[in-house]
Amino acid sequence: MIYPKSPIQIPDKYNPCGTRAAGFGPRGLKPAAQRGPCQVFVIVCLVALMPVISARADQIVTNKSNYPGAKIVGLHDGRLLFRGADGQIQKAWLDEVELMIVDRGGIFDDFNQAERFFAQNEHERAILRYRRTFRLSEDFWRDLIAARLLLACDAAGQLDNAVLNFIRVLNGQFAGPPAAARLIPRLIPDKRNSRVQRAIEQLGTALSGDAGEAQRVLLSVLRYEILRRTGDKRATPAATKIATLSFPTSARSQRVYEIQLHALRKVLEDHVQPTELDGLDHAIRNCPDGLLPDFLLLKGHALLRTASAREDIIRASWPFLRVAIHFRDDPRAPEGLYGAALALERLGRTDKAIELVDECLAHKRLTDQTRSLAEEALARFRSAKTP
Repeated sequence: MIYPKSPIQIPDKYNPCGTRAAGFGPRGLKPAAQRGPCQVFVIVCLVALMPVISARADQIVTNKSNYPGAKIVGLHDGRLLFRGADGQIQKAWLDEVELMIVDRGGIFDDFNQAERFFAQNEHERAILRYRRTFRLSEDFWRDLIAARLLLACDAAGQLDNAVLNFIRVLNGQFAGPPAAARLIPRLIPDKRNSRVQRAIEQLGTALSGDAGEAQRVLLSVLRYEILRRTGDKRATPAATKIATLSFPTSARSQRVYEIQLHALRKVLEDHVQPTELDGLDHAIRNCPDGLLPDFLLLKGHALLRTASAREDIIRASWPFLRVAIHFRDDPRAPEGLYGAALALERLGRTDKAIELVDECLAHKRLTDQTRSLAEEALARFRSAKTP
C-alpha cells in the first residue's frame, strides 16, 4: 500500500469547505477561537476516520504532514521518533504533533480517547484520560504524555497543572529543556488567582532545587512571564535578569525569545545600560529569524534615544537599515525605514530622510501605526525645509 504524505484530505461531498487539509492552518491545528463551523466539522471527520485509517498501525499527524501506517519508536531531546510507512525514521517536535492514535491496546485506549478529545477541544475530558495513562506509563511514554497533559492543561486554563507538567517535561530524561522551551504555557490570566499562586510556588520550589543551567533558565523565563502577565510587581526586577540572559542552545525557542523581547523592551524603556545592550546583542545573534527584525528595531530605538555624538547616531541607524534592507518584504521593514529617517534627521540630512519616509509610506506592508508616525515625521521634515 502507498500511504499519502500530505495531511488527510476530506472529499468535497463530506466537506462543505471544499477539499483541503482537515482544519489545519499554516501553524498547525488552529485554536478553537480561530476555527469556523466548517473547520470544526472537518476536524471531527478526521478524528472519526482515525480508527479506520490506523487499524494496524499508529497514526501521527503533525502540522506539516500526515503519517498513517507509522510506528512510534521513542522520544529523544524533545522530538518524537517514529518509523514511517516507508521504513524511514522520522522526527517531529512535540509542539508540532497534532494527533497520535496508537495501536497498542491496554492503557493506550485511554490515550487514544484523550487525543480525540483534545483534537475536538474537549480539554477537560482529555486531561482525565491523559492522567490515567500517565500513572501507568513507563519509559519515554511518561515524558510524551506529560507533554500532552501540559498542552491540554494550558488550553483548559489550568495554569498550575500546566506548570506542574512543564516541570515534568523539563526534567524528563527523554524530553528535557529542548521540549520544554517549545511548550511554555501561553494561556496565563491577566490577574492573580489561586492557580497563579500555585504555579509561582511550584516554580519557586523547582528553582530552589538542584537544577541544571538550562532548567534554571527556563524556569526563570516562565516565572517572569507569569509575573508580567498577571501584573505582579515582582516582574520589574525579574525583567532585568531575563533581559540579560544568554540562553544555552538546548533552551532556545521562538517562545523563549518572545518573552525575552518583552523583558528587553521593559528594561530599555527605563534606561539603556551596557549589560542590557549585551543581552540584546546575544539575542540578535541567536534568536529565530522570525524575531530578528524586532530585536534589531529595539536596538535601533535604544541607541538612537541615547546617541549624542554624530558617530553614535550613525551607529544607531545601522539596525534600522538592516531591517529595511534584509527584510524588505516584511511588515517591519517600513518601521526600519522610518527609524533610519529619524537618524538622518538628527544628522541634518533632511532630504534623504524625506526619501526614506516616502519609501516607508509607499511600502505594501505598511501598518497603520507606522503610517501615522511616518506622516507626522514627513510633515516635520518638510516644515524644517521651508524657509
